[in-house]
Amino acid sequence: MRTVRLVVGFQGTHYEGWQSQRKGNTLQEVFEKILEKVLKHKAHLVGSSRTDSGVHAIGFAAHFRTANPLPDKKIKDALNFYLPRDVVVFSAKTVSGLFHARFSARGKLYRYDIWRSPTRPLFEAPFVLWHPGPLDAAWMKKAAKVLTGRHDFSAFRGRDGGERNPVKNVRFVRIRRIKRLVRIEIEADGFLRHMARIIVGTLIEAGRKKISPEKMAEILHSKDRAKAGPTAKAYGLTLVKVKY
Repeated sequence: MRTVRLVVGFQGTHYEGWQSQRKGNTLQEVFEKILEKVLKHKAHLVGSSRTDSGVHAIGFAAHFRTANPLPDKKIKDALNFYLPRDVVVFSAKTVSGLFHARFSARGKLYRYDIWRSPTRPLFEAPFVLWHPGPLDAAWMKKAAKVLTGRHDFSAFRGRDGGERNPVKNVRFVRIRRIKRLVRIEIEADGFLRHMARIIVGTLIEAGRKKISPEKMAEILHSKDRAKAGPTAKAYGLTLVKVKY
Protein backbone atom coordinates (compact mmCIF):
# COMPACT_ATOMS: atom_id res chain seq x y z
CA MET A 1 0.00 0.00 0.00
CA ARG A 2 1.14 3.51 -0.72
CA THR A 3 -0.10 6.94 0.35
CA VAL A 4 -0.89 9.51 -2.33
CA ARG A 5 -1.31 13.20 -1.54
CA LEU A 6 -3.51 15.37 -3.74
CA VAL A 7 -3.52 19.15 -3.98
CA VAL A 8 -6.84 20.27 -5.40
CA GLY A 9 -8.83 23.37 -6.18
CA PHE A 10 -12.57 23.83 -6.36
CA GLN A 11 -15.32 26.36 -6.72
CA GLY A 12 -17.42 25.65 -3.67
CA THR A 13 -20.60 27.30 -4.92
CA HIS A 14 -22.49 24.08 -5.68
CA TYR A 15 -21.09 21.91 -2.87
CA GLU A 16 -22.00 21.39 0.76
CA GLY A 17 -18.38 21.59 1.84
CA TRP A 18 -15.77 18.83 1.75
CA GLN A 19 -16.86 16.17 4.21
CA SER A 20 -19.43 13.51 3.30
CA GLN A 21 -22.87 13.98 4.85
CA ARG A 22 -26.13 12.10 4.88
CA LYS A 23 -27.68 14.82 2.73
CA GLY A 24 -26.09 17.20 0.24
CA ASN A 25 -23.53 17.16 -2.54
CA THR A 26 -20.04 17.12 -1.03
CA LEU A 27 -16.61 17.17 -2.62
CA GLN A 28 -15.43 14.08 -0.74
CA GLU A 29 -18.30 12.07 -2.25
CA VAL A 30 -17.55 13.35 -5.75
CA PHE A 31 -13.87 12.45 -5.42
CA GLU A 32 -14.36 9.01 -3.89
CA LYS A 33 -16.74 7.90 -6.64
CA ILE A 34 -14.21 8.90 -9.29
CA LEU A 35 -11.27 7.42 -7.36
CA GLU A 36 -13.03 4.07 -7.30
CA LYS A 37 -13.38 4.24 -11.08
CA VAL A 38 -9.70 5.16 -11.55
CA LEU A 39 -8.15 2.79 -8.98
CA LYS A 40 -10.57 -0.12 -9.49
CA HIS A 41 -11.22 -0.26 -5.75
CA LYS A 42 -12.86 1.87 -3.10
CA ALA A 43 -10.57 4.43 -1.47
CA HIS A 44 -11.25 6.65 1.52
CA LEU A 45 -10.07 10.18 0.79
CA VAL A 46 -9.04 12.18 3.87
CA GLY A 47 -9.18 15.96 3.56
CA SER A 48 -7.09 18.57 5.35
CA SER A 49 -10.26 20.22 6.72
CA ARG A 50 -14.03 20.09 6.46
CA THR A 51 -14.60 23.48 4.71
CA ASP A 52 -17.96 25.21 4.95
CA SER A 53 -20.61 25.02 2.28
CA GLY A 54 -19.75 27.48 -0.50
CA VAL A 55 -16.08 28.00 0.45
CA HIS A 56 -13.56 27.78 -2.41
CA ALA A 57 -10.01 26.40 -2.52
CA ILE A 58 -6.89 26.60 -4.66
CA GLY A 59 -4.65 24.59 -2.33
CA PHE A 60 -6.77 22.03 -0.52
CA ALA A 61 -4.86 18.87 0.43
CA ALA A 62 -6.12 15.30 0.76
CA HIS A 63 -4.68 11.79 0.84
CA PHE A 64 -5.68 8.21 0.14
CA ARG A 65 -4.04 4.80 0.28
CA THR A 66 -3.89 2.36 -2.60
CA ALA A 67 -2.15 -0.80 -3.81
CA ASN A 68 -2.76 0.21 -7.42
CA PRO A 69 0.62 0.80 -9.17
CA LEU A 70 -0.82 3.52 -11.42
CA PRO A 71 1.80 6.33 -11.63
CA ASP A 72 1.08 9.62 -9.88
CA LYS A 73 0.77 11.58 -13.11
CA LYS A 74 -1.77 9.13 -14.52
CA ILE A 75 -3.79 9.34 -11.33
CA LYS A 76 -3.83 13.12 -11.63
CA ASP A 77 -4.74 13.06 -15.34
CA ALA A 78 -7.46 10.45 -14.86
CA LEU A 79 -9.05 12.36 -11.99
CA ASN A 80 -9.06 15.58 -14.00
CA PHE A 81 -10.64 13.74 -16.93
CA TYR A 82 -13.61 12.58 -14.85
CA LEU A 83 -13.99 15.45 -12.36
CA PRO A 84 -16.60 18.17 -12.99
CA ARG A 85 -15.39 21.45 -14.45
CA ASP A 86 -15.47 23.28 -11.11
CA VAL A 87 -12.95 20.89 -9.50
CA VAL A 88 -9.31 20.31 -10.51
CA VAL A 89 -6.34 18.29 -9.23
CA PHE A 90 -3.13 20.33 -9.35
CA SER A 91 -0.84 17.50 -8.22
CA ALA A 92 -0.79 13.87 -7.11
CA LYS A 93 2.30 12.60 -5.31
CA THR A 94 3.24 9.41 -3.49
CA VAL A 95 4.42 10.40 -0.01
CA SER A 96 5.48 8.79 3.26
CA GLY A 97 2.99 6.41 4.80
CA LEU A 98 3.15 8.57 7.93
CA PHE A 99 1.58 11.51 6.11
CA HIS A 100 -1.93 12.54 7.13
CA ALA A 101 -3.65 15.41 5.30
CA ARG A 102 -5.25 16.72 8.48
CA PHE A 103 -2.97 15.77 11.35
CA SER A 104 0.33 16.48 9.54
CA ALA A 105 -0.74 20.04 8.69
CA ARG A 106 1.30 22.80 10.34
CA GLY A 107 -0.84 25.69 9.18
CA LYS A 108 -3.39 27.02 6.72
CA LEU A 109 -3.61 30.21 4.70
CA TYR A 110 -7.01 31.68 3.85
CA ARG A 111 -7.95 34.77 1.90
CA TYR A 112 -11.20 36.69 1.86
CA ASP A 113 -12.08 39.10 -0.95
CA ILE A 114 -14.43 42.04 -0.49
CA TRP A 115 -15.73 43.91 -3.56
CA ARG A 116 -15.63 47.61 -2.69
CA SER A 117 -17.77 49.38 -5.29
CA PRO A 118 -21.17 51.09 -5.48
CA THR A 119 -21.96 48.69 -8.35
CA ARG A 120 -22.36 45.00 -7.61
CA PRO A 121 -19.81 42.63 -9.18
CA LEU A 122 -20.62 40.55 -12.26
CA PHE A 123 -18.06 37.86 -13.14
CA GLU A 124 -16.44 38.12 -9.70
CA ALA A 125 -19.75 37.67 -7.86
CA PRO A 126 -19.34 33.97 -6.86
CA PHE A 127 -15.98 34.67 -5.20
CA VAL A 128 -16.35 38.02 -3.42
CA LEU A 129 -18.49 39.71 -0.82
CA TRP A 130 -20.04 42.89 -2.19
CA HIS A 131 -19.76 45.81 0.22
CA PRO A 132 -20.89 49.07 -1.42
CA GLY A 133 -20.26 51.26 1.63
CA PRO A 134 -16.97 52.78 2.82
CA LEU A 135 -14.34 50.71 4.64
CA ASP A 136 -11.49 52.31 6.55
CA ALA A 137 -8.52 50.05 5.81
CA ALA A 138 -6.36 51.76 8.44
CA TRP A 139 -8.82 50.87 11.20
CA MET A 140 -9.06 47.32 9.86
CA LYS A 141 -5.28 46.91 9.93
CA LYS A 142 -5.01 48.24 13.49
CA ALA A 143 -7.79 45.91 14.64
CA ALA A 144 -6.16 42.97 12.85
CA LYS A 145 -2.86 43.43 14.72
CA VAL A 146 -4.64 42.57 17.95
CA LEU A 147 -5.34 39.07 16.64
CA THR A 148 -1.78 38.02 15.83
CA GLY A 149 -0.08 35.60 18.18
CA ARG A 150 -1.31 32.71 20.32
CA HIS A 151 -4.71 33.38 21.86
CA ASP A 152 -7.93 31.73 22.93
CA PHE A 153 -10.20 32.42 19.92
CA SER A 154 -13.47 31.34 21.56
CA ALA A 155 -14.98 34.73 20.66
CA PHE A 156 -14.41 33.87 17.00
CA ARG A 157 -15.72 30.31 17.08
CA GLY A 158 -19.03 29.27 15.55
CA ARG A 159 -21.65 28.22 18.06
CA ASP A 160 -21.73 24.70 16.63
CA GLY A 161 -17.94 24.34 16.77
CA GLY A 162 -16.92 21.22 18.66
CA GLU A 163 -13.16 21.73 18.91
CA ARG A 164 -11.78 21.07 22.37
CA ASN A 165 -8.83 23.48 22.19
CA PRO A 166 -9.76 27.05 21.21
CA VAL A 167 -6.15 28.27 21.43
CA LYS A 168 -4.63 28.99 18.01
CA ASN A 169 -1.54 30.83 16.80
CA VAL A 170 -2.42 33.43 14.17
CA ARG A 171 0.81 34.13 12.32
CA PHE A 172 -0.46 37.14 10.42
CA VAL A 173 -3.55 39.00 9.22
CA ARG A 174 -2.82 41.07 6.10
CA ILE A 175 -5.18 43.58 4.55
CA ARG A 176 -4.53 44.92 1.05
CA ARG A 177 -6.37 46.97 -1.54
CA ILE A 178 -6.22 45.57 -5.09
CA LYS A 179 -8.20 47.99 -7.25
CA ARG A 180 -11.82 47.37 -6.19
CA LEU A 181 -10.89 44.51 -3.87
CA VAL A 182 -10.09 44.60 -0.20
CA ARG A 183 -8.24 41.33 0.39
CA ILE A 184 -7.82 39.87 3.87
CA GLU A 185 -5.25 37.07 4.27
CA ILE A 186 -5.07 35.04 7.49
CA GLU A 187 -2.50 32.39 8.29
CA ALA A 188 -2.70 30.30 11.47
CA ASP A 189 -1.57 26.94 12.77
CA GLY A 190 -5.24 25.94 12.77
CA PHE A 191 -8.74 27.36 12.59
CA LEU A 192 -11.85 26.84 14.67
CA ARG A 193 -15.19 26.33 12.92
CA HIS A 194 -16.15 29.58 11.12
CA MET A 195 -13.15 31.33 12.73
CA ALA A 196 -11.83 32.92 9.53
CA ARG A 197 -15.28 34.14 8.52
CA ILE A 198 -16.03 35.59 11.97
CA ILE A 199 -12.69 37.39 12.01
CA VAL A 200 -13.51 38.86 8.60
CA GLY A 201 -17.01 39.88 9.70
CA THR A 202 -15.55 41.61 12.75
CA LEU A 203 -12.86 43.36 10.68
CA ILE A 204 -15.56 44.65 8.34
CA GLU A 205 -17.27 46.15 11.37
CA ALA A 206 -13.94 47.79 12.24
CA GLY A 207 -13.73 49.12 8.67
CA ARG A 208 -17.20 50.62 9.14
CA LYS A 209 -15.89 52.18 12.38
CA LYS A 210 -18.41 50.24 14.42
CA ILE A 211 -15.58 48.52 16.29
CA SER A 212 -12.37 50.27 17.36
CA PRO A 213 -8.98 48.53 17.52
CA GLU A 214 -9.25 48.79 21.32
CA LYS A 215 -12.66 47.12 21.23
CA MET A 216 -11.16 44.27 19.18
CA ALA A 217 -8.85 43.47 22.10
CA GLU A 218 -11.83 43.41 24.45
CA ILE A 219 -13.69 41.03 22.13
CA LEU A 220 -10.71 38.68 21.89
CA HIS A 221 -10.15 38.53 25.65
CA SER A 222 -13.86 38.17 26.42
CA LYS A 223 -13.99 34.70 24.77
CA ASP A 224 -17.64 35.56 24.07
CA ARG A 225 -18.91 34.90 20.54
CA ALA A 226 -21.81 37.32 21.08
CA LYS A 227 -19.38 40.25 21.30
CA ALA A 228 -17.71 39.64 17.91
CA GLY A 229 -19.06 40.69 14.53
CA PRO A 230 -21.26 38.68 12.16
CA THR A 231 -20.03 35.61 10.29
CA ALA A 232 -19.04 36.77 6.79
CA LYS A 233 -20.62 34.93 3.86
CA ALA A 234 -18.83 31.75 2.81
CA TYR A 235 -18.47 32.60 -0.89
CA GLY A 236 -15.82 35.28 -0.27
CA LEU A 237 -13.47 32.78 1.41
CA THR A 238 -10.77 30.74 -0.34
CA LEU A 239 -8.37 28.21 1.17
CA VAL A 240 -5.08 29.17 -0.46
CA LYS A 241 -2.62 26.68 1.00
CA VAL A 242 -2.16 23.97 3.60
CA LYS A 243 1.35 23.99 5.02
CA TYR A 244 3.22 20.84 6.06
